[in-house]
Amino acid sequence: MAHPNLEADPVLFTSDLSLRYPAHAGGRAFQAVEGVSVELPRGGVLAVLGESGSGKSTLTRYLAGRGADGDKNARIKAVGGVGRSLDMPLERLSRRSRSRLTAYVGHLAQDAGATLTPELNVGDVLFEPIQERVRNFDRAPLGEVVAEMMDIVALPLAKLQEYPYELSKGQRQRVAVMRSLMLDPRVLIVDEPTLGVDANNRPKIVDLLKWYRERTGASMVLVSHDIGMLEALAEEVIVLQQGRVVGRGDINTIFRRTEHDYVRRLADALRSTAYDEIAEE
Repeated sequence: MAHPNLEADPVLFTSDLSLRYPAHAGGRAFQAVEGVSVELPRGGVLAVLGESGSGKSTLTRYLAGRGADGDKNARIKAVGGVGRSLDMPLERLSRRSRSRLTAYVGHLAQDAGATLTPELNVGDVLFEPIQERVRNFDRAPLGEVVAEMMDIVALPLAKLQEYPYELSKGQRQRVAVMRSLMLDPRVLIVDEPTLGVDANNRPKIVDLLKWYRERTGASMVLVSHDIGMLEALAEEVIVLQQGRVVGRGDINTIFRRTEHDYVRRLADALRSTAYDEIAEE
């Protein structure tokens, strides 16, 4: 049975990967990703950019081993090429293999702050990923780490006793980002981690991800329209359009010297919205 290789390099690899959603409700199957090849070196940070519907979330969910999550209509099927995470082939992962992989590959889904378990207070929400895998564990050694993370994202420790409905949208999102770090993933894949967080607090999420990377040496994949986050963290960028890679390079090449019209327009749009205020409700 396959096991994650924690010494793998690259940590993520695809070659000519094509992904599809199955047909449902009388509709046709939908090809979401087509012919994508990418490598994430150990310790590297890759940004995946593209407009809505370009295939970013599909690709990153699949690489995170979450392609079979959700109802049958949302399940992702590989229909060409290969994909590996920590040297584990992602096609037809068994439930046990997927559980092993997702212990080391963290995933923050888009708008994860909206899906925090409502019956749990923030402290229990943060420990939930560990509780699901280890029945009886000692919280005490992790208390210091949680306190440090709360400080970095500017949440008072008293918030640990509150419930998700008592928090603002931006506060819930910050809790969700912290939650994605609790298992100490070797690879962290985050989809719009600053979504719904006001402009003043977005840099605190960047600080948290920097802190985590410096502490663990983790590799990261960022899906984000937050240009401050991209410039602070990303080393390589790929740009998707209609499921295909149409731009690739370092952040400066993509944003300043790109010759592909779609990529240039996307870069201009990111720059123009870099300082937009999104109020926390």
